[in-house]
Amino acid sequence: MTVRSDSDFLDLVYEAALDPAVWTPVMERFADMVGGSSGWLSQLSTEDGSGADEADPLARVDPTWPQRYIDHFAQRNPLHHVDNPREYMRRWQPRILTDEDWMPKEDLVRTEFYNDFLRPQGIDSSIMVRLAARGVEIATMNISRAPHRGQFSRADLEAAERIHPHLIRAFDLGRRFASTRRLAGELATVLDRSPHGLFVLSDDGCVRHVNRVGERLVAETNGLRQAGGRLTAVNNADARRLAALIGAAGSSENDRRAGGSMALATPGRTAPLSITVAPVRSERLAPVYRGHSILVCVTDLEANVTLPEQKLRDLFSLTRAEARLALAIFEGLSSSEAAVSFGVSPNTARVQLGRIFEKTGTNRQSDLVRLMMRAVGVEADERA
Repeated sequence: MTVRSDSDFLDLVYEAALDPAVWTPVMERFADMVGGSSGWLSQLSTEDGSGADEADPLARVDPTWPQRYIDHFAQRNPLHHVDNPREYMRRWQPRILTDEDWMPKEDLVRTEFYNDFLRPQGIDSSIMVRLAARGVEIATMNISRAPHRGQFSRADLEAAERIHPHLIRAFDLGRRFASTRRLAGELATVLDRSPHGLFVLSDDGCVRHVNRVGERLVAETNGLRQAGGRLTAVNNADARRLAALIGAAGSSENDRRAGGSMALATPGRTAPLSITVAPVRSERLAPVYRGHSILVCVTDLEANVTLPEQKLRDLFSLTRAEARLALAIFEGLSSSEAAVSFGVSPNTARVQLGRIFEKTGTNRQSDLVRLMMRAVGVEADERA
């Protein structure tokens, strides 16, 4: 499925998948598009509102406010807290909600959250653009509006809905690259070391670069293949669908260029290959190219590529459970998400995280990730 939208903005959205810093200009442009004033890309727990980080992408927001949220308002946010998080997450959908969808405005304006957190920032109304959910955490792009602008209109929401699928797709791509990006700063190295199959195509669909995982997937000859210098699929129907996605992503027509996704079933796999096709600026991938390129990301849903658990256990005397949690955090999960994934209680995960902090001499998840980058970086270079 593809969605059409303003091509320049679309290019910026998919650039954010490659460079997290670009989420700030994305939110600025998106806020302007829907009549908003500011934005915050958050990943918060539905259990207690935790998960905010000073490093969260912000757009036109005083950077001191996220810390105030962390320190005091996380458990006082009525626009995020739910009574039964696990039941709520079973019904969760990637929708766009307004604050009035969540609770009546007259109730919101009586809360401490509104009067002591939103109002001092000049925020009266907001839309919550849901991007992803893992465990009990939801990633949301929050776009706010000043009091004199009133509530977001139906036209504003329709404009947001047109770009919403692309925001979801770019955020998902960024998550796929996250743990590799922590090991290698240069984008070319990130692409080559990624555990996902990555193909860089010219705007006319010719293959310019394939990473090692992509080469392996093509070599299997039962799903993807290269023919005449182009990426295609073995099955004719799948080949037509993939060609349509690539054609849309590389189109020179501004109102047609778009990203898209599909599932590709292959013999011998229970789960299909997950394929995301995105238009990107060529200079983001390689300075020698000009114009537009196409990035095709192929994820083998049955693969299980992680950092070496034993090395972490040896270096820091972590138990198996602690090393497993540390790896999950390195790969982008919160402790709450990891708890759900491992079938343990959030309290157990918090206790384990405390022990990890004690053994590694850290006291924040961001510090732990930086330490793990140093701990495994040499090994990553040796595998390259």
